[in-house]
Amino acid sequence: MSRSPVAGPRLARKTVLAQLVTGLVVAGAAGLLSGPKAAAAAALGAVAIVLGSLLLARALVGGGVQSATGALGRLVLGMVGKWVLVAVVFTLAIGIWKLPVLALIAGLVAAVVASVVAAARSN
Repeated sequence: MSRSPVAGPRLARKTVLAQLVTGLVVAGAAGLLSGPKAAAAAALGAVAIVLGSLLLARALVGGGVQSATGALGRLVLGMVGKWVLVAVVFTLAIGIWKLPVLALIAGLVAAVVASVVAAARSN
């Protein structure tokens, strides 16, 4: 357990930065391997997770001190919001913009793995 009141926002910043960097690397690799459409899809997949993480962090950190029930409610609300946002971005990317699905998923997976690694390294 962290004793610092700034540990939560610090972890959120590290996580988002790791997701952005990883997303850019994967987008660059996708662009080199499959072209600009794949690069845009991979970047969009990572950006969807980054925006979702920012939404979740805002829900978790923005509430101040509260009961366990309130904190759990904010966590659930933030996670639902995150994945609804990701689903909307994916629906737009695949259905309307016709971006490559595999590159989109690669960007998403890379950003999720980066967040897990960032969280594990903070402990």
